[in-house]
Amino acid sequence: MGKKGFSIGDAVQFGWDTMKNNVSFFIIVILIMWVAGAIPSGLSSLSYRMSVGVAAGYGLIFGLISFVVSMFVNMAQTKISLRFTKGETADFPDLYNEWPRFWDFLLGSILYALIVIGGLILLIIPGIYWGLKYYFYGYLIIDRGMKPVEAIKKSGELTDGVKWSLLGFWLVLLGIYILGFLACCVGILFAIPVIMIAVAYVYRTLLVATEAPQVQQAPPPAL
Repeated sequence: MGKKGFSIGDAVQFGWDTMKNNVSFFIIVILIMWVAGAIPSGLSSLSYRMSVGVAAGYGLIFGLISFVVSMFVNMAQTKISLRFTKGETADFPDLYNEWPRFWDFLLGSILYALIVIGGLILLIIPGIYWGLKYYFYGYLIIDRGMKPVEAIKKSGELTDGVKWSLLGFWLVLLGIYILGFLACCVGILFAIPVIMIAVAYVYRTLLVATEAPQVQQAPPPAL
């Protein structure tokens, strides 16, 4: 397999250009996601002002709803980002039209979290390494319809040999987020789409780089 890599600058530039060309769409989408997540979180906070027994019951219900909403938000972000990296234009139905893959995405998220937490317990470094290695599981579930375990394994293939580049990439994205936050918080509305698209761009670049050699080395069809 040939050398694999990606340009952090190209990824961020693509994210910026895509956000700039679709700024109204992204602002509305981000606000919808924030409101969807804030409602169950707010209700959960209000429930703790009730009696202890009632608060525990409502807190559990609203906490579960908040968790489910966060899964759908992650799926929507992934779907929307992937469409732009394919040269397509995302639309508002992309916020919910991946719901048939919810259980695969949920299981994949749980497995990924367990892997990372297990690594963090092992002196932190393995957790960071595995977090980078298996991060793209969700993109593979949404983009390729893979099952959770298959997607996690495939993510390991995509990120093989580029862990240091990915670490630098995430540090750059963290800087973009911080700058957005410092811009009176309003900048986050623009920083989040840039980050979303940049991550999907890196995923698409690594996917192409991983699979292209396999296509080239495929045996010719029998005559």
